Amino acid sequence: MYAEEYYQIFELSMEARKQYIEKHPLVMKHVLQNVGHDQANLRDQLNYRLFIQLLSENVLSKTTIHDFVDELSSIKGLVFNIGEKQTNSVFLRSYAALFLAAIVNADRQLQYLTDEQFELITHNAISLLAKEQDLRSFVSAEHGWAHSIANCSELLCAIIQHPKFQIRHTAQILQAIRTNIWKGYVFQDDEEERFCNIIEALLSKGIDEELFIEWIEQLFDRLQMVAYEQGYDAIWFKARTNQLNIAKTLYFYLKFANRNDKLRGIVSIFIQRWIKLN
Repeated sequence: MYAEEYYQIFELSMEARKQYIEKHPLVMKHVLQNVGHDQANLRDQLNYRLFIQLLSENVLSKTTIHDFVDELSSIKGLVFNIGEKQTNSVFLRSYAALFLAAIVNADRQLQYLTDEQFELITHNAISLLAKEQDLRSFVSAEHGWAHSIANCSELLCAIIQHPKFQIRHTAQILQAIRTNIWKGYVFQDDEEERFCNIIEALLSKGIDEELFIEWIEQLFDRLQMVAYEQGYDAIWFKARTNQLNIAKTLYFYLKFANRNDKLRGIVSIFIQRWIKLN
């Protein structure tokens, strides 16, 4: 399948596109094989665009969706070669998350996913957020965006908003966010907003805000403890920057939504305390 065929499919009417996909099953196999392609043009503008269009038009069969889920939620997708840095494997992990986020969002109406599939997606999405070491956002004009952390966060938001989400995963998700604060990297492309989207989605599930207050307190307690034990090294300063950016973003999220006054107050206290070094 070449770029010309993609463009031909885009130009068809919705009904003609549906008939074309039904008559040419290899099209979707090609899309699945190229989820993590290292060329931005094919990966983003053709492959992902076509998948989203077909998904939104309800063209994809239940079998096709299951094929994508089984592949992308496994070690061939979300956690493929996890731990690598500066390699092209990040594109597969990142775009597996992006494809799965679209599927999980659509599944709120489609109800195609089994409990086992949803649980595997959840488990490996949390693992990806916690263990991803390739933190690059925009890579190059040729390769485009990696942005694995951001796309994984989008997937977790979709998971949390799905009726199948289990509240018991909340602590693991918060721990995964905490892990990212201390990866020795300052996030610079709005990742803190993605983290706060996750927190907002969890709060919308009605989870007791005391859990989030305890989490915030533990974040800043660790910052204090590491400063006392190891001093103000480079990793500490990067963690402080990440932590304050998350706290400031969360404060305004809660303020604009006019919700969770107690949590917002605690966050405000820590921001004031840490906005300047003691």
